[in-house]
Amino acid sequence: MISQVPPPVHGQAVMTVRFLEAVEELGHPVRFVDRRFSRTVDEVGAPSIRKAAAAAGLLLRTFRTVLTWRPTVTVFFVTTRPISFIVDWALSEVLRLGRGRRVFYVHSVGFVALARRNAVWRSLVRRFLGSASQVVCLGPSLTSDVLPFVRTDRVQCIPNTPGSVPGPASAASDTATVLFMSNFIAGKGADVFARIAGLLAARDDAWRFVMAGHAGDDATAAVIDDAVASSGVAGALDRPGALGGAAKWAALRGARCLAFTSELTEAQPLTIIEALASGTPVVAFRLGGIPDIVQDGVNGFLVEPGDEAGFADRVAMLLTDDDLRAGMSHAARARFEGQHSATEFASHWGRLIGEVTA
Repeated sequence: MISQVPPPVHGQAVMTVRFLEAVEELGHPVRFVDRRFSRTVDEVGAPSIRKAAAAAGLLLRTFRTVLTWRPTVTVFFVTTRPISFIVDWALSEVLRLGRGRRVFYVHSVGFVALARRNAVWRSLVRRFLGSASQVVCLGPSLTSDVLPFVRTDRVQCIPNTPGSVPGPASAASDTATVLFMSNFIAGKGADVFARIAGLLAARDDAWRFVMAGHAGDDATAAVIDDAVASSGVAGALDRPGALGGAAKWAALRGARCLAFTSELTEAQPLTIIEALASGTPVVAFRLGGIPDIVQDGVNGFLVEPGDEAGFADRVAMLLTDDDLRAGMSHAARARFEGQHSATEFASHWGRLIGEVTA
């Protein structure tokens, strides 16, 4: 297995832990090759000499593992950032030296965009994805990013899971609290949330807002601070910092809804799935793979990107309509249990590993 575990804490790293737990439950021995390049969230996506040295070391460790351990199956958490993709491409060439099957596990979107750069990039993407025995996407809408380069029968979907969920999920919330929970990095939408909170606070001063997450770099923090100040919501806004463990689940269950205001093309955000597991409806922009998990009008609302007023309207509906919120809460929990539980996740991977080793 080639991936990374926290720190830093982000979706792919957390899902690496979930995958290792599932494979252990299935009884398969695992050799883990750690591909961590970033030590903090701030370093993600930023090139450095240290990362270049780490990439060279990763290639050597992978080469040694392929030749000495001779894995039957390699599960490779692949990436689509241009520089990281080049490293992944080199790793895929090393994996070709072994006789084992290769499963590429995709947690982002961007292969089509890479291929559109020029003919060289298109060739690299095609050879890279073509070397996989199976490509695993997180949801149906995300398969369009790999299908131009891979046969349909080599693409499967396995939804994310938050793993075990402590305690029972509440069916309703008596509070009028709107929650934002994400790393405070560019594009993740903390500034958007502040503006939407300002629109809502102007309607009812009893409504409260929680903005939870890692502080991020100084420049992004300044943008968020400015948005909070200009929105006039500071008096109704709580900023507890990053939440984990019991505090995270308490925040999710105590919220009337999760406002997922990211403007990025997300694949399948774990925070949304954790909200569903908590019975908390989600309001999000219609981007990336989010429509695979948030069913508009069923377990939450989808809003067109950039429509902050429309977003505020949907949140207000959940704040004011108890029956609507209760129905969406029930649907959210049902969606989690049917698609995203740890049991379902392990079952999907058990079948896939059995298929590729048959």
